[in-house]
Amino acid sequence: MYILEVFIKWLNKRQTKEIKPKKPDFKEIDEALTCEHNFMPVDSTGNVLACTKCGFVIKKAK
Repeated sequence: MYILEVFIKWLNKRQTKEIKPKKPDFKEIDEALTCEHNFMPVDSTGNVLACTKCGFVIKKAK
């Protein structure tokens, strides 16, 4: 039983290390601000648009 608990704790630690988000890269932010956006729909409803060059996502105004 103890070995099973240790194994589960080890798995949980391993999974939490992989989930940590990376710090924002200011170079990517500057690139998104200076991009000449070309928006295309992301889903079939067409309510969410994303830039094809930098990936900037917006909701379509109705």
